[in-house]
Amino acid sequence: MILSSNILGWTAIKSDPTNKVRTAETHGMAQRGGTVIVHLRFGHDVESPLVKTRSADVMLAFELAEAVRYLDFLKPNGILLVSDEILIPPVCYRGQHARVNPKACIGCGNCRINCNINTYFLNSPSFVVINSPASHIVNGACEILSGCTGCMTCVEICRRNAIDVIKEISYPPSTDIANAFKAITNQGFILPVSRIAQELGDIRMVNTVMIGALFGFQSVPLNFEVVKDVIRELLPPKVVELNVKALHAGRLYVKGLLSK
Repeated sequence: MILSSNILGWTAIKSDPTNKVRTAETHGMAQRGGTVIVHLRFGHDVESPLVKTRSADVMLAFELAEAVRYLDFLKPNGILLVSDEILIPPVCYRGQHARVNPKACIGCGNCRINCNINTYFLNSPSFVVINSPASHIVNGACEILSGCTGCMTCVEICRRNAIDVIKEISYPPSTDIANAFKAITNQGFILPVSRIAQELGDIRMVNTVMIGALFGFQSVPLNFEVVKDVIRELLPPKVVELNVKALHAGRLYVKGLLSK
């Protein structure tokens, strides 16, 4: 995403040298399980890099639920291009807990003895935050209690594979996501950018496919030939031609949608 903003920023400068370009980025958050969001503004009188809510002319999103989360930035009837990829964001995980298969469990107690929560509960003062055990043995089998945090220590210890972890996910239904987009704009499209990139031979082309899709709109004040020149300048020579193909593929796909 950050590379995409660099490409578009340089394209804005080279398309019109009088443009001022301002960006604001979050670096490295995706590696820590968070969200990466980039603000990009350009024009003759632009000073602040931050986009106000309900003022973005264009929004490019690489995950469906993340698009919904930041939809407030898009102005009414702005351009919205969203990848159909579903990558469950950490914010959608409501929690996780262990589950025991009673047919496999023999009640050996290894999980209970080695459970960090049980250890803290038994050896810590009563005023600590951890105020209940995570498991106990009942009728010759382990039973998971409300104190379980889903740390998975017991899963690694159990030699009978009697324990697994259940993740609770609250991901919005696809119909709700589509309706949220339609409520804001009639220029919104959910695009199969991963499929297009794979057909080109490299899944890493998703960013360039998305940039090309943006140029499917004639109202975008950027020059398509210039963005190809920028890609030739910023990217290694061995991947330039494939990225140019990805640009054309994304552009043609959106043009096809707009012509229907």
